[in-house]
Amino acid sequence: MSDLDATTPRVFLVRHGETEWTKNGRYTGITDIELTPVGINQVTATGTLLVGPGKLIDSAMIARVWVSPRKRAQHTCQLIFSGAEDIADKITLTEDIAEWDYGDYEGLVVGEIRARRKEKGLDGEREWSIWRDGCEGGEYFSPMLCRGRFLDGCSQRLANW
Repeated sequence: MSDLDATTPRVFLVRHGETEWTKNGRYTGITDIELTPVGINQVTATGTLLVGPGKLIDSAMIARVWVSPRKRAQHTCQLIFSGAEDIADKITLTEDIAEWDYGDYEGLVVGEIRARRKEKGLDGEREWSIWRDGCEGGEYFSPMLCRGRFLDGCSQRLANW
């Protein structure tokens, strides 16, 4: 990595590894699901490949790490940085980047959600879309979008540290 690249501010997004619910397509938001052994291997391999001196993510160059408070996200963070020193004081748990609140659809697959909505007389002319219709008892796209704006303010947040 060139010296210029090493000093350029960057933001990396890391999604948690596999869980039982991601394996079978269940919507997983606020439910605290652990990583599967495969998920642990996925994250460990990613950390080995990407994190360390001279690699894409050099922990010595990290200013902040924001992590969802969900166990799967925290475990992912722990595994990604398992060989890194002095990272713990840079980690902040925040709901600002937490997963979507799927409300009544938490733990369901798309077919189950569409069947429930059909029984209620919803979506008569078109099938349910999370982006357009949101989640009963949970979030719609706009609150999720506001949390996504968290990234817009990363440079300001870093300037305040």
